Amino acid sequence: MFVVQSPQPPQYVFWYHNERMINYDQATGRGGVTVSTEPGPKTHSRLVVNRATHADSGNYTCRASNTEHDTIHVFVSKEGDNTAAIQRQESAAPLLTSLSALPFLFSLLVLSLSS
Repeated sequence: MFVVQSPQPPQYVFWYHNERMINYDQATGRGGVTVSTEPGPKTHSRLVVNRATHADSGNYTCRASNTEHDTIHVFVSKEGDNTAAIQRQESAAPLLTSLSALPFLFSLLVLSLSS
């Protein structure tokens, strides 16, 4: 989850995987990604990667029109690998944004692969 706290809601919020915009991805056979954005004084944007695979590992960046971006590194383990999710957060504007829920969401994706 990416949160923007600003007097004006952003005109757009885009999500990137390894510098490639993925807001509208419809990957064949697995459902692609789902992005939901709730605008307001505190805009919330959530990215869900459906049926995540090892190929979904990498840097995820959220960019809004009126603030600095935030990036997190996500590792999705291969099926049968019980390695925990590894994440690193980079924040260009720590006072304006928060990705505290994002590692948890991706941890759930990793856990679902091993079941």
